Amino acid sequence: MKQRVFFTLLIAVSFSSISCVAWSQAEGDGVQTPPQEKPRQLRIFRETLLQGSSEEIRVEAAVELLLRNDTSSRNVLVDILNTTDNPQAQAAVCKALVKSRGLGQTTGSQSAYLNPLVQILATGQPEPAVLAAEALLLYEFKDIEISLDKIIQDVEAAPQGRINAVYALKIRSEPQALRRLIRLLDDPSSDVSGAAESALQEVFGIPVGASRQVWSEILDKLKQKSPEDIRRDRLLLQERRLRQVQAERDRWQKMYILLLDKQYDGADEAGRSKMMLDMLGTDLSALRIWGLGKVAQYQAADKDALREKLFSLLSDESRDVRLQTAKVLNNMSALNPAEQLLEHYKQENDPEVALAMFDALGEACFFAFSPGSQIELSSDIKVESMNIAAEYLAQEQTETSRKGAEVIRKILELNSLSDDTTQHYLTLLYERYQKTIRQNPLLRAELLSVMAHLCGQGIPKTQACKLYEPLLIEAMAVTDNPPLRLSAVKGMINVDPVKALKLVKEYQLRDIASPAFRQAVVELAGTTGSAEDLDWLVVMLNSNGQSEQVWQAIKAICQRQKPAFLIDWLPHLEGNGAYDEYVLEILNLAEQKAMTETASETLIQVREKIIRWYAERKAWDKGSTYLGTIDFSVANNPFGEQTLSDIFEIDLYSGNVEKMMQLLNDKLINSELGVFMSFFEKLSLFFESETVPVETKRSVLDQLRTIDVNAYPNFKEPIDIWTSQVAEYISD
Repeated sequence: MKQRVFFTLLIAVSFSSISCVAWSQAEGDGVQTPPQEKPRQLRIFRETLLQGSSEEIRVEAAVELLLRNDTSSRNVLVDILNTTDNPQAQAAVCKALVKSRGLGQTTGSQSAYLNPLVQILATGQPEPAVLAAEALLLYEFKDIEISLDKIIQDVEAAPQGRINAVYALKIRSEPQALRRLIRLLDDPSSDVSGAAESALQEVFGIPVGASRQVWSEILDKLKQKSPEDIRRDRLLLQERRLRQVQAERDRWQKMYILLLDKQYDGADEAGRSKMMLDMLGTDLSALRIWGLGKVAQYQAADKDALREKLFSLLSDESRDVRLQTAKVLNNMSALNPAEQLLEHYKQENDPEVALAMFDALGEACFFAFSPGSQIELSSDIKVESMNIAAEYLAQEQTETSRKGAEVIRKILELNSLSDDTTQHYLTLLYERYQKTIRQNPLLRAELLSVMAHLCGQGIPKTQACKLYEPLLIEAMAVTDNPPLRLSAVKGMINVDPVKALKLVKEYQLRDIASPAFRQAVVELAGTTGSAEDLDWLVVMLNSNGQSEQVWQAIKAICQRQKPAFLIDWLPHLEGNGAYDEYVLEILNLAEQKAMTETASETLIQVREKIIRWYAERKAWDKGSTYLGTIDFSVANNPFGEQTLSDIFEIDLYSGNVEKMMQLLNDKLINSELGVFMSFFEKLSLFFESETVPVETKRSVLDQLRTIDVNAYPNFKEPIDIWTSQVAEYISD
């Protein structure tokens, strides 16, 4: 802007000089300046200063006059300072004088401007007086000391002039100026003394109304301080005040946002949607960010309006708003933001915001070109996105390189690139990974994770597996980078699960305590493991937080085994403290496999173990249900004495009295004394139990009394005992 203003002035001067240049050439003196040249340029600068169309143009014209360093230019500036009918030009000269402090060039005799500036201070209104006071900073205090004292000491003059002088003292860093302010605390004019007290409070941070003793102490300290010390103290005070103002602003902002949250939570869907859209259009960046936060949680019903608002915020003046907008669009690819993201990415100067826009662009391309997508998007955008991704991939920063790799992965998995293009980007990843070895272990692990993923997805899988397998095997042997090793294991699982499990055992990776690592290894074992892997999996079965994962892997391996093996292996499972339910699951699995393979002997063996499992755990009802599913009958009994005893106990306690009596009568008729004695013991414990209801005992007793005790005299005494036991329970 400054150059544009200067060129405007230069063009004006140049047009006025064309005829003069021609005159010089005609005279054969091309290097001489014609006599009328300087006056014409001076006149142009003066007119621009007096009538310029903008403040910036007027100030630049004044600066140019200052830099001319001649009497005529100074006279123009002094005349304008002395005028009262053109305050804009007067202000421009003051601002030019302020700017001249940093020009690094001499502005000629500065004394010419002193009296006009002092006069503005003495007679001017606050706004021009402030500019004049700041322009007076060109001078040392000793040069303006007498002039300021005259204004301050003129108690008959209007108070505004003296108050202007107070401001001129306040902005000085010399101790003499501050001492004068302290003396003005006792000025008879309340306006002047009040202005002095406010100025000192701003300079020193002392509350208004402080005692004279406080100011006396400050006076003593000022005698020991240089102007540099005072400037440093004031800078520190300003920084402290700025922090206080910022903290107060943040507090009020937080309170307002809490009220907005409360209002938002209490609104219906239409009200919430309106609030979000309204906040996205407010002129306060904090509220626009609030609105973006709500959009991320709950999208507005009006998709078109939301889309328009979000796209406009990609060019918001606030860097934080643009960043948050890009993050929101990363999860809203259905709005088809790819074209807008690419356009604003090219214009974005903030690296973090640009990276967030690129990240959202990659996701938008992935969504748009995915199968089933209804979005129509030019393939040129996808190609351009890949080119940008390659640039990010090559960068040294871990996060930017990782995001570049992620976008390459997403677009490669779409299977929409030619084989040559796919190979090109796969090779870029390979080469970038090689550069991270011994340089950036974190990025090395991140890139290998991307490469491992490509080995398991889409058309690039074959090319990726061939290119990356050696890197994955090499990384599995790295001992000082756990994330890298984990990515290597996952990659090898995608390449060749059987080979991956072999390498896991070879490198003893089963012993790594990381939960994520163990999960990958356990899942791998479940997919490709054999019977020998059951031993170390059972040891891990009771690991905190991983029991279910390990159990699923064990079941998956057991699914691939013979039922006879499962029966033989079952004691090993029980011996390691496995849950009862786990044991039953393996028994049920063995039963299913035995039924499928028509292994009758094995099937009988498995069912005996299942019946025993229910009896040992007193799961009477479930055991009874199971007996019903296998259609057990006394007439076709395939089981041994122990199992029959278990069945009798299950029927007894589950209330299947009829089936219990069938078993009992069968053994009495066949005079199977051993089994009968087992039944007798079960019955004795049943009637002694305090947990069995009396009605249940009476029902069983009624059935036992149907037995002909004359035919079986040894049965009479037990029935009498059980009868008396039931009678006692009833009397109690």
